[in-house]
Amino acid sequence: MKHICYALYISIVLFIFSCASENGIKEKESKITFINKSDIERSEVIKIDLSILPEKVKLGKIGMGKIENVPVEGLDNNGDGTVDMISALVTIEPKDSLNIDLRSWEPNPNFIKKTQAEISTAFGGEWKDQEYLGGTGFENVNFLKVPKSHTDHSWYIRYEGPGWENELIGYRFYLDWRNATDIFGKKVDTLVLQTVGQDGFDSYHEEEEWGMDILKAGKSLGIGSIGRVNAEGTVEHFNKTDSVTCEITQNGYLSSSIETNYYGWDTSAGKCDLKSTLTINSGDRATTHEVFFGSMVDNFCTGIVKHPAGAFFQASTDKWGYIATFGAQTLFNDNLGMAIFYKTDQMLKVDTADTFNQLVVFKPSENLEYQFLGAWGKEPNGIQTKEAFEAYLNQKLTALNSPIEVK
Repeated sequence: MKHICYALYISIVLFIFSCASENGIKEKESKITFINKSDIERSEVIKIDLSILPEKVKLGKIGMGKIENVPVEGLDNNGDGTVDMISALVTIEPKDSLNIDLRSWEPNPNFIKKTQAEISTAFGGEWKDQEYLGGTGFENVNFLKVPKSHTDHSWYIRYEGPGWENELIGYRFYLDWRNATDIFGKKVDTLVLQTVGQDGFDSYHEEEEWGMDILKAGKSLGIGSIGRVNAEGTVEHFNKTDSVTCEITQNGYLSSSIETNYYGWDTSAGKCDLKSTLTINSGDRATTHEVFFGSMVDNFCTGIVKHPAGAFFQASTDKWGYIATFGAQTLFNDNLGMAIFYKTDQMLKVDTADTFNQLVVFKPSENLEYQFLGAWGKEPNGIQTKEAFEAYLNQKLTALNSPIEVK
């Protein structure tokens, strides 16, 4: 079974059944039904807001648990110390449904963590111009306001930006003027980012037991990063901003997220603010990217680095479409597939003429959502051919077009 997993931010329709007990007190019962109307088996992480549930059936503990055989993580979304959201990893046969009763939630502290997000900064040194020198180590932080002195190769942020991963793949983006997204290919199904870059600042460019950095972004957007096409047709990166903050908003068992705020992004079309939220879930190679602008923005784009060995192909439906490349396009000429999934009604055009990128250009908008993914041939049971990669993408396209319904 090929697991297809993506986060669905949904409000649920809750059916509450009341029944009388012997002493006349009515008890409220909260059951949730997940419905798979597609022709493929689904294994996906579903996020559900519990704010409308009766107080009696709210989960009492933050952390990992289960309802029968369904892994369910209790999340504190508003920081008040109580569970107000759950992530459920549901597996449903084609044309089938699954029922769970929230009252049967049980702790499961032995569940192996499947995702993580982190940003790690140096300590023990000092800034000299645009370099952080004399650092004695790195420590993870949940929030970072990027120093004005920080640029590429400042030696301040471990692997030069935030990272996120699941059991299948890892990503990072450069938290500097380049702002490109890179791929960490993995040969293991365990979490590894906590070790990357600890034994030498850029040692991850050499193949190790866990895998390696496999993508050379160069002057491109890497995969799925954010830019803007100017009047000359050139992609402008985030090389001019008033300030940037980055926060790990979730570091969970089943789902992890990073929020980055760009204040005063200065382009040829003027300044704007932008909030970027990146989310990865267990079992899915894809990252969901939600983008919120402070004002209406046109010619916003994302893309895939253009590589001579990467065969380009695409597909589109009335709801979702994708662009993709496949070929020997890693730093060591391994097979790598890359794709971006976009909402059809948000897409303006696909542009394959850019020098450095295969681009998706979006219609003027105040918010966008798209997904991007990589698939490395050296993964355990990795995808080895263009045909297999295309079949994998088409299965994911089916899932996006027919989301699991929740009642």
